[in-house]
Amino acid sequence: KLRKTFGRLIEQGEFDLNSGSSSRSSNSGDGNNGARSQWKTWLTTQHETYMAHLIEAVVDGKTTALRTYCGVLASSPVDIIGLSSNNQKEGANNNGMVSERLLNKLIEACVKSRRCLDMNAAKNTDSIKNKNNKNNPSQDEGINAQLMMEESMLTLLESEFIRPHRDVQYFICKGVRQIAFDLLQGLDQVRKRAGVSNGSDNKEVDHDAIAEAEANVGSVAENMCRLLMTMDYVPKNQTDLTDVTTFLYPPPILSGNDDASDDNSDDGAAEEEESEEEEEFSDDASESSEDEEESTTASKKRKNHSPGTGSSKRTKKTKLIAWQQSYKHRNAHQEAWLSVLRLPNLPSRTQKRILQHLSTYVLKICPSPLRFAEYFTRSFQGGNNAVAGTTLTTNNSLTAILSLHGLFILMLDHQLEYPQFYNSLYTLLHPRILYTKHRSRFLRLLSQALLSNSMLPAYVVGSYCKKLCRLALNGPPSGSLFVLALVSNLLRKHGECACLIHRRGVIAEDVFVEEVDDLIKTRALESSLWELVALEKHYHPAISTLAKSVGTEDDKTTPMHDMEDFMAHTYKSLFEQEKKRLGSSGGGKGGVDKNHSGGGNKKKGGGGRVSLTFVEPTSLFTKDDVFGDFFQCS
Repeated sequence: KLRKTFGRLIEQGEFDLNSGSSSRSSNSGDGNNGARSQWKTWLTTQHETYMAHLIEAVVDGKTTALRTYCGVLASSPVDIIGLSSNNQKEGANNNGMVSERLLNKLIEACVKSRRCLDMNAAKNTDSIKNKNNKNNPSQDEGINAQLMMEESMLTLLESEFIRPHRDVQYFICKGVRQIAFDLLQGLDQVRKRAGVSNGSDNKEVDHDAIAEAEANVGSVAENMCRLLMTMDYVPKNQTDLTDVTTFLYPPPILSGNDDASDDNSDDGAAEEEESEEEEEFSDDASESSEDEEESTTASKKRKNHSPGTGSSKRTKKTKLIAWQQSYKHRNAHQEAWLSVLRLPNLPSRTQKRILQHLSTYVLKICPSPLRFAEYFTRSFQGGNNAVAGTTLTTNNSLTAILSLHGLFILMLDHQLEYPQFYNSLYTLLHPRILYTKHRSRFLRLLSQALLSNSMLPAYVVGSYCKKLCRLALNGPPSGSLFVLALVSNLLRKHGECACLIHRRGVIAEDVFVEEVDDLIKTRALESSLWELVALEKHYHPAISTLAKSVGTEDDKTTPMHDMEDFMAHTYKSLFEQEKKRLGSSGGGKGGVDKNHSGGGNKKKGGGGRVSLTFVEPTSLFTKDDVFGDFFQCS
């Protein structure tokens, strides 16, 4: 009822949510100015109190308060800043815009929900208590249940308020960016206060305060990332914004006058937003230089397409408000992500989802994908430090793989220069990588990185072939099959590495240096692939056959191995494949004679059944034989 009451008062003009509305009304010449001003001030105060109660309920995790607050936003528009009557088409209605102030309060309440912060605090406490005992399924199930409860709030906000409205999506990205900026400023202040008091003897309190502040920032950053990951419908082109019904408040229709004054005041609101963004995040020199290059290139294009100087007639420009432009949406989405990724202490479980989402979606729509290279590099260094240590955890190795995958996309599609890519990928070649559950993801990245580039140096290809063959000696059969197929393709694609399999003479010792990460220092081209001879004696017949064929294929007639076929192999798939092969052979030549029964009545070449166990015999003949009791085995 209060929501409807305030909405009706706003519609009747009793008060509005624009800043300074009360002061402007007090300057009018009305005789009842004092009473009317006090009435508006009282209504504004009551409205602020009402919104504060709703925010408190949203922080407590109440979905009804969230729905009510969204209803208030839908019925409380504010005037568009920078839009004058000259820019608006004659006869068009100004429906206003979403209140950024109220929307930012809602976003902050959702990402700083007490339930979510309590959940993350409980998870951090449990992780400290169970540092030596990581396998505790009962506690993990409780934590996941709490996570699903908090997910309902974000799902409700996204499905009922963000997804249907394009203008809300735009201001949500701007709000997330501003919240991240405020969090960084608050964290810097905490660090400064701790740094001033570090001169005293009580240093543990300062470190604890910093750790607590960073943990809270990490929890809020995790929620903002979860909110941004749900927004996978950012408009890619202008046609996605042509439907006016997709806006909470239909944007105004701007005039198409050709006056110079109109051109200078074109899209004032959008220009103000751009200037604010440049002032807030001007600390990154590389980002500003990229923006200058883009603006210079755009100005040159405009000059090339501009009409001749002799013609006084000017072409008409389609004027759109900021949230009607697809580029503004994509840029706001990009800036929101970059701002959140600057925050420290992102949990590893969320970091893996972020890396995957960035590679599969964000890099395809953002205007400047190269600005994410720093985050990919930082994530790889964090995950690779644990991989290079004595213990290899699944989370850290997956983080390193996803980070390298993002860097590889930037190199392949956006011309990123990252000279250490192949050295970084080489550090992940560990025997245990073939046993992890994300092995197929790593193998796909490995095959794409090595086979997509035909200009790799010989020492790089030789080092990878040598290290991969070493992995095949200790890896599972499915991994060994993939390694042999990849080495075969590399040797046929890079003929200069044929010395690895055609080197003559007796080699006293292998000079290959496996421990180094620098590919130049491995001395792989001075060695040989003696591992192939060992793999020819492998117990699995497919590996033995494939190892014998490596290096002997005809480059002109033999096609390359399809690596996708080898990535899907597992113990189970190889076992099922062998069963099908034996079953098909058993139905024909090797089948069991239907007219007879017994173990000795199989036809010649029988392969329908394979013995999987060995039973030690007790005598030379079977028990049902006449001479079964004679010639007993001792």
